[in-house]
Amino acid sequence: LIRNIYNSFHKLRDRAERMAARAVDNAADLLIFGKELSALGSDTTPLPSWAALHSSTWGSLKQALKGLSVEFTLLADKAARQGKQEENDVVEKLNLFLDLLQSYKDLCERHEKGVLHKHQRALHKYSLTRRQMMSATAQSREPEAVQQLESRIVEQESAIQTMELRNYFSLYCLHQETQLVHVYLPLTSHILGAFVNSQIQGHKEMSKVWNELAPKLSCLFAGPHGATAATAGGPAGRLCPH
Repeated sequence: LIRNIYNSFHKLRDRAERMAARAVDNAADLLIFGKELSALGSDTTPLPSWAALHSSTWGSLKQALKGLSVEFTLLADKAARQGKQEENDVVEKLNLFLDLLQSYKDLCERHEKGVLHKHQRALHKYSLTRRQMMSATAQSREPEAVQQLESRIVEQESAIQTMELRNYFSLYCLHQETQLVHVYLPLTSHILGAFVNSQIQGHKEMSKVWNELAPKLSCLFAGPHGATAATAGGPAGRLCPH
């Protein structure tokens, strides 16, 4: 069960990490977008003589573009904050939970490959020596050989007792670690809740700025006599106040 939980949450952590990184990348793109609009709005290059009639139009466009750049800076800030919040509230807490699960997995492997394996090997060696002892006794071998076998059996019994104590302690640690994992399992619901809330709040704040930005595009579609694309029924007309 815990192995399955670890594998699933490892994948969730990777996806959450990528989503947080994408939010930060989105913030960087929005910031550059705003800077380019600001650069266009601040351009002081004079218009050529043949375009002098449109100087007022270009001036209005530059003013609008510079104003829009502020909105994109705000969008970039909100996207960056969302990415940072998800990094702290989701990714970092998932890392904490995964560290706990990894510790449990490592402890299980050490128990199975270390203590338990050595204990089983000691029992096998003890069993072989006991059979040799029984065989030697049945064949009435020299007392010295029998004593050596008896001494080896005593040593192995002592080693087995030591291994059993280590095995019991290892099992106790596993039991404690298992309890700790189950204590922290409810943390996963809080992490998922933080992720959902971050998405809701982030999209809500971004949507608010986008909606406030939309009407400010009206002057970008103004014609030479102040008419907008709304008169043509174009999509910009829906962005312009009537």
